[in-house]
Amino acid sequence: MATDIPVLEEIKEEKITTVVADDLEIKGTIKFKTSVMLKGIFEGEIFSDGLLVVGPTAKVTATITTKTLTSHGEVTGNVTAHEQVVLKGSSTHTGDLKTPFLTIENGAVFNGNP
Repeated sequence: MATDIPVLEEIKEEKITTVVADDLEIKGTIKFKTSVMLKGIFEGEIFSDGLLVVGPTAKVTATITTKTLTSHGEVTGNVTAHEQVVLKGSSTHTGDLKTPFLTIENGAVFNGNP
């Protein structure tokens, strides 16, 4: 029985609903339904029904629940993604991942349980 793995196209920044700049530091809880790209420092919790993109300059320490996560930066914390997680080659992830589809590109660092 074959399962079709969802294919995520490379997302252009201008197509993302909200971009959090790389010079911002935020602590707290973020909730959203569409798409957010984090480029700065975030600490707390993230709840999303959409797409979370962790940019290459981002440092995120959070418990994350989302539909889809694409990471280019640093994430520390457990992630539950209802659709897919993609760890790009520049990413570092420390924490457990719970998702039906996981892609880890060459060069990515993953320390946790899939």
